[in-house]
Amino acid sequence: MSLLLGLAAFVLVGWAVGEAWISVIGSAEREAMQTLGEHRTEPWITLARVITWAGSAFVLIPLAAVCCLLLARAGMRRQALGVALSLAGAMLISDLVKLLTSRPRPSIEHLQAVAGSSFPSGHATQAAAFWLALALALHGAPLSRKLARVGFGALLLSLGVAWSRVYLGVHYPSDALAGLLLGGAWACFVVAYVCRAPEHA
Repeated sequence: MSLLLGLAAFVLVGWAVGEAWISVIGSAEREAMQTLGEHRTEPWITLARVITWAGSAFVLIPLAAVCCLLLARAGMRRQALGVALSLAGAMLISDLVKLLTSRPRPSIEHLQAVAGSSFPSGHATQAAAFWLALALALHGAPLSRKLARVGFGALLLSLGVAWSRVYLGVHYPSDALAGLLLGGAWACFVVAYVCRAPEHA
């Protein structure tokens, strides 16, 4: 029940912030995207198309399944549950906030096929939730000495995904930033809740 209430709160906050931000800064972002569309180059486009897969559900869902299985087999069932709930919840949060805000996509050439509204970036939300949750899950593992590297790598991947969505012309910068914040905060909330919840026999 606490997780469901938390999910509802994330959706409502995301919707409220999105509506406020779009009404205040929307026109400035449209101009910035037009400028970006005029200065994109092929090498950076290729890089963005590669990096964006790190936030795709087609990659993250099977990857999460493998990671959760490995964590569970290592006796880290709570951490496995945290990773699974982080990704699943992030996907649901981004979809619901998209429906509520209904922000149109940027009016420049989209270099990747997309559907639905623009705010927030689903890829950025999913990437932040999964990679951060995975980094947090490894905190108590024997590899804890490498946690800083894992966490830094998770941050870079999430930032890279957010940048790629903007560069490909399918999201505004605020869409990507909102996705990072929503996904990252949700991952922290889920992992903290799952790890402190009492174990049931």
